Amino acid sequence: MIAPTWESEDGTVTLYLADCLTVLPTLPAGSVDAVVTDPPFAFTGGMSFGRSSMADDQFFAHWWRDICTHLDRIAKDNAEGFIWCDWRTAATIARGFYGGQNYGMYLAQMLFHYREMPGQGQPFRSSVDMIAYVRGSKATGQRIANTTHNWISRYWYYGKHVYHPTEKDTEITKQLLEWCSDKGAFVLDSFMGSGTTGVACVQTGRRFIGIEIEPTYFEIAKRRIIEAQMQLRLPLSND
Repeated sequence: MIAPTWESEDGTVTLYLADCLTVLPTLPAGSVDAVVTDPPFAFTGGMSFGRSSMADDQFFAHWWRDICTHLDRIAKDNAEGFIWCDWRTAATIARGFYGGQNYGMYLAQMLFHYREMPGQGQPFRSSVDMIAYVRGSKATGQRIANTTHNWISRYWYYGKHVYHPTEKDTEITKQLLEWCSDKGAFVLDSFMGSGTTGVACVQTGRRFIGIEIEPTYFEIAKRRIIEAQMQLRLPLSND
């Protein structure tokens, strides 16, 4: 096994500064309850296991298939999760989980986050993010009421954010966690970025395993998670 780069004192957070394809094969089978992650839509010059590609070509598809092979092994049969994607990568995300509904994880439905402002593009301006809902062969989706819409409307700025160019909203991430896991569950984010999923796990009582390849964002994620843990330990005000 690869030693974690950092672990919290209480053992609820484990972080790796590494390529996820180096770490994932070392994680125990059936050890993860949920997956909440935001894969890179385009490497744009970056590398992962010696491969560099754009999200809409064959190399991304092969790379993503390798990721899914490991996720199938690591995730429990009743695991659920959410994976951010876009119109270019949605089909590739689905095909990566090649086991199908009766074996391993599969893409069950698609959510849409309406960001309440126009983004880039022409003639139509982007205004939604796509979020794939995936689950294992024995998952039932019991935490999600069958009256729940597949549309989340919450303002989230198109442009530069504080911690990461593709930073996600913590409140939306917390909602996703409530839908796919229970308190105390092990949640995996193999593309941790600036640590939004980790912060949301701390705030909702989940255990977190995060992997990030870029040292700068790893340090940001680590700091944010530590700050979130410290915030929980602050005494309540009497005011």
